[in-house]
Amino acid sequence: MMAPLGLCSLIMVTLIIERLIALRRSRIFPVHELERLRAYAEVHEGDLSKLQPTHNNPIGRILLKGLGVIPAPASRFKEAIQDQARHELHYLEKGLVVLEIIVGVAPLLGLLGTALGMIDVFNNLAVEGPGRTEALSGGISEALLTTVCGLAIGIPALIAFNLLSRRVESLALQIEQEVLFFYHKLYPQD
Repeated sequence: MMAPLGLCSLIMVTLIIERLIALRRSRIFPVHELERLRAYAEVHEGDLSKLQPTHNNPIGRILLKGLGVIPAPASRFKEAIQDQARHELHYLEKGLVVLEIIVGVAPLLGLLGTALGMIDVFNNLAVEGPGRTEALSGGISEALLTTVCGLAIGIPALIAFNLLSRRVESLALQIEQEVLFFYHKLYPQD
């Protein structure tokens, strides 16, 4: 069971590093881009048709989708940005399901390894006889190693999953606030 646990460990580390890089605030909220867009929206309130967001960040992609339906009523614009926001949230959450699976599976694989190891120890004990306590204690110690490894993988995965999930929620709320700013600049009466 150590091979699947090693694979879980490798996947966990890879996902955590990738998500930490992907969820950096500077990547989600490029400061200069947002300042430029906000300045334009302040000056051209009610007419953001010439607003030119880039598509290299979630806010830009959401605004591009919304601006693509202009001239449209506020409800159509809102529907377009909500649709794109769902896609962006899906991207932000990418990999978290796999991390959550590792949280549950790694300790279970460890327990399975321990159970299989204990079966092997008792089979060897039945063949060699009851006088071999050193073999019994060494076999039990070896069998318990997989449980320790499973927990050593599952616990950090659980911590990372919770921290990354919280980060995604926080970023999603900030994205929503930014997009609402532009929505209210385009449709000030709403």
